[in-house]
Amino acid sequence: MGRIDELKAELIQAVLDSEEYREYKRLEAEVSKNADLKRAIDEFRRRNFEIQYNDEIQEIDENISQLEAQYADMRNQGLAKSYFSAELCLCRLVQDVCVSLVDAVDFDVDFLNESGR
Repeated sequence: MGRIDELKAELIQAVLDSEEYREYKRLEAEVSKNADLKRAIDEFRRRNFEIQYNDEIQEIDENISQLEAQYADMRNQGLAKSYFSAELCLCRLVQDVCVSLVDAVDFDVDFLNESGR
């Protein structure tokens, strides 16, 4: 195994050992014990993902606001609220790792900022 593969394995293990990941998995297990709550959380997550990543959907902010209002009661329940908070913390951890790597590598992505050419 090369050095990068070794470091990648260490990074993966560090994420798996992190408080953010452990808390997310603990809450995921708790949510799984309540089928109705799990179904509602999964539906909210699926619809949220579709809104954010579907190029055909216009007015993303408005659609997200409507979705959040529709699921407000569920999202404010103690367990659901804790689960979403833990999920966000884990996502931010992974995002930070990715952004740090991309920022450190001199990889030309200026073409993404150019329009009409």
